[in-house]
Amino acid sequence: MYTPEEIQAKLAGKTRADYDAIDALNQTAAKLLLKAPAKYAHDKANPRKDSKALREGIMTHAAVLAQDEFAKFKPEPDTDKRTKEGKEVHAYWKSTLQPGDVPCKADEYDNALSYSDALRIAMGRYNIVPIATEVMLTADYMVPIKGSLDLIAADGYVYDIKTTMEEATPKGFGRQLIWSDDFKLQAAWYLLLCKLNFGVRPKGFRLLVVEKEAPYLTAVFELHQDLIAEGEALMLSAIKAYEVCKSFNEWPAYPSEVIVIARPTSAAPLAPINFA
Repeated sequence: MYTPEEIQAKLAGKTRADYDAIDALNQTAAKLLLKAPAKYAHDKANPRKDSKALREGIMTHAAVLAQDEFAKFKPEPDTDKRTKEGKEVHAYWKSTLQPGDVPCKADEYDNALSYSDALRIAMGRYNIVPIATEVMLTADYMVPIKGSLDLIAADGYVYDIKTTMEEATPKGFGRQLIWSDDFKLQAAWYLLLCKLNFGVRPKGFRLLVVEKEAPYLTAVFELHQDLIAEGEALMLSAIKAYEVCKSFNEWPAYPSEVIVIARPTSAAPLAPINFA
């Protein structure tokens, strides 16, 4: 597997800002392209708004993968700012903030702590030993592409951390891995980036998943090669669409034809009920 020195030499940027500034297609944008190029163009022109799920996700990743970054988050005290005491407590909290600190909501901070505690325990249980975390890579593959991998582990796998409202079971979160194209595309994207940068493809792609409700149960899922092969086909479709749309600077929406919906051939109609 790769050494930390090899990974360090290939990093696309030292900071998230460096990485974000790189003009290249990532797997998140590729998912939008596959839905409709117009969605990609709109998202690029209108960056997504902040949300509770996004904020909790950022803090959870920091708590697991970069604790020095997590230390910058400072939870706002849960006080009633309409009262004199609440105003004083809030004012004191604001006075303690240092340059670089990131104010956050107390409930979101507590949730991130709960998720990250469970994830770190799971990493010990599954013997997931990171070689490198938050690995930001770029490559040329018909077009410039990039990706930010959560962690590359000593066991030879790429891991991605996910929080879920589903149960972390084959019938819960596992069903998403089968029916959703998003995870297949992400797996293929990250494995290709590793192969292009390091010359050797990782053993596979795994997801370290934690439920968002107590007791914050965890599980590790690995995508079968058949699903990754589907992701590779999706990846090529997205890259080709990006290449064509960018060359003509046209980002079409859905087809203009009327869409006729019929029962899938594999879905048989319900059997009639016979009353004796």
